Formats: sequence, C-alpha cells, structure tokens
Amino acid sequence: MKSSTSVYDVFTPTTPAKASFIEREEINEKLVDALRTPGTQIVVYGYSGSGKSTLLRNKLRQLYEHEVTTRCTSASSFDQLMLNAFDDLNGYYISELQEKNTATISVSAKTTLASIRSELSVNASSSSESSSRKTRLLPPQLTAQNLAKLMGEANCCWVLEDFHKIEESERTKLSQTMKVFMDMADDYKAVKVIAVGAVDSARQVVQYDPEMRTRIAEIHVPLMEPYELQSIINLGTKILKIGFSPSLTNKISHYANGLPAICHTLCLNVCQQNEIYQEADTPITLSAEELEPALKKYLSNSSDTLRMAFEASLKQERKRKYNHPKLIIHALAQLSQDGATREEILRKIKKVEPTYSSRSFSGGIERLCKAHQTPLVRFDDNSGKYSFIDPLYRAFAMALNSEEPKTSFDININNLIEVLVSSFKGSKK
Repeated sequence: MKSSTSVYDVFTPTTPAKASFIEREEINEKLVDALRTPGTQIVVYGYSGSGKSTLLRNKLRQLYEHEVTTRCTSASSFDQLMLNAFDDLNGYYISELQEKNTATISVSAKTTLASIRSELSVNASSSSESSSRKTRLLPPQLTAQNLAKLMGEANCCWVLEDFHKIEESERTKLSQTMKVFMDMADDYKAVKVIAVGAVDSARQVVQYDPEMRTRIAEIHVPLMEPYELQSIINLGTKILKIGFSPSLTNKISHYANGLPAICHTLCLNVCQQNEIYQEADTPITLSAEELEPALKKYLSNSSDTLRMAFEASLKQERKRKYNHPKLIIHALAQLSQDGATREEILRKIKKVEPTYSSRSFSGGIERLCKAHQTPLVRFDDNSGKYSFIDPLYRAFAMALNSEEPKTSFDININNLIEVLVSSFKGSKK
C-alpha cells in the first residue's frame, strides 16, 4: 500500500525541493550544458533563497550517480575543504570496495587513497593546536590533482556550497584547483568543481584568473517570476490533493518577492495551521483568509533576524551629518514594491534633505547591499533598480517610518501585517 505524501516533502523552505521542483528552462539548459561539457568548471550564484541549491541538486540527480558536497563557513580554509572532500570520498571508496565494482577502481587510485589515509593517521597524533582547537594537517599527497583523480575514479563532481563565505585569500586557491580539474577532464570526463554562492556576480564567489574566463560557466539563478512561484504552489497543492484559492495563491506569490524559500515557508505555514500534514483524504480548498496567520507566524519566526538586519545597517560608529542608510531605507520604503532607480530614491531623499548628494548616496547604498553583512537591499542589473531583498524588510521599514520619532525596533507584528496588506492592495491598483 502506497504511503501518503507528507507536507514536509512538498513544501521545503530549508532544504532543496524535490516533489515541488519546477523546471526553469533557460537556466536549466545552461546548467545542464555546463555539467555535460568535460572540463567546464561551474559557478552558480544568486540571492539566498532564490533556488540555487534546488536547481543544482535536481540536475545533479539526473546526470551524476554521486557527488561530494562541502559546506563552507567564514572560518573555512581551503585546506580544510579539501580534507572534508576527501573524508566523503573515503567513505564512498570503502563502501565501493566492500560491495561492488572493485574492478572499476584503478590500482593507482587505490594506492593514492591508501597513502593519504596513512598520512592522515600519522598526522592525527601531531595535529596543530591553537587555543585548545585542533586542526588536521593537509598531507602532502592530498593535492588538487590527486583529489581530482579520486573524484574522477568515483565518477563524481565536487560541490562547494556557500563558497562566497570564505576569505578572499582562500578563494584564489579554488581558481588554481579548477585549472587542475579542468586539465584532468581528458582522463575523467565528469570530474569538475561547482562553486555555489549567494552574491551579485560569479567573480564575487570565485577569484579566478582572466585566462579561466572562457572555461568557467557562470550560472546566474535570478529571482522567480510570480507565475513560477504560482507553479510551485499549484504543483505542491496538487500533490497534497488540496486547493488554494486563486487569491491566496496570488498573495503568497506577491509576498514571496521572487524567493521560492519564502513561498515554501508561507505554504507550509498555511498547511500547518489547518492541520494538513499529509496528502488529504478528501478535497480541501483554502481561502485568502488563511494568509494572515501564516504571515504572522513567518514574521514571529523572523522578528529577531529583522531587528538584527536593521540594527546592523542603521548603526553609526561615529556621528555624521546624515544617517545615510536610514535615509535610503525610509525613501525606498515609500517607493514601489518592485524597487526604484538611483535617481528616484535620491529625489525622495532630497524632499527631506535638499543638500543630500549623489556621492553620499553611493556610500550608503553600498553598505546596505554588502553581502558579508545581512543585506537589506539588492540591485537588479537588468532593471537598474534597488529593492528590498525581502518584502517584510519593506514592511518593517514602513512601520518604523510610521512610528517616528521612535528609535526602538520593537515593532508590533500586527502593525507589520497591516502594512503588508496595504502594500499588496496598493500594488494591485
């Protein structure tokens, strides 16, 4: 008997979508072509929550039997990333040697693997230690060439998630490794490095040499269009055998602001508050009235993040004539939900501060868009507009405006809901 589908398998805000994955033809084609082309290294980039990992995971499942995924942090060194990759490969080889296909693993690969294991065992007793924290030493045998060889024998690729988080000096080492993996493609067609990062350009993810430009596929994953978000909702509700009214679907796609992660969150909240945890036995249709409690839950769970993001951006280390980020945030909040150009924001600011300059704006907007902080604002190269990364940031900014001259960030959730609802109505006029 077939088991019922769980709602947590359909709406997945914190993990790559499988059941509710929708194809994005143009991006899919670029990624698949890059994955299939021997020697091509790949950088996948875009805003956090835009669906990078979901797209990549689903395409890798179609083209690879196995991949090694290494997750990066600000404390990661490239040596540590290579060690982590080897650990994953080591487990794969042990399983492979014990269970099947032993003949497919070359003698040289077995020798290399044994040599690295032996060196790691020796190093385990002499690891460098600083402030009671042990760091494993990279054995001399664990070179980029040997790692590529071992991955090639395993017919897998190396995925580096959140690579933009590591220090710039460490990013340059990836460029050198990509060159090695590219050269190894003559012997191993499938081996390649895929760096994934949530920033505005591939160059911000990986610092690579100009000569590598034609050998790296830069895959930009843009924000989703409303119809794409609605496709996620429609597919997910179809699987669960429930229905969202057109109005509810429309509003969720609006508040998601192009981010599938928010779309999944709001859909999951709607299901949970109606005690829908698996595929329905009888048809259920939910109306737009279900959105308000779902938004309240999302806001409550995000309130600390909202406050931290605004406090970090609005804080001034020393007193200046203008609080540039604050002026920009307040101006942007009064403009269109879809964003505004540099000139439109400046005109809005000058209504309050007539002497405010374009140069001052440049410094303030750069701070708001910085990727290494919690960014509030993004810039769209295609439209030339700045907009809030999350529509809830816009609502938060509007609520702050409405409560001036208060400086507290303790904004009432109900006030935010009212601002969100009014902004939606305004956008439909």
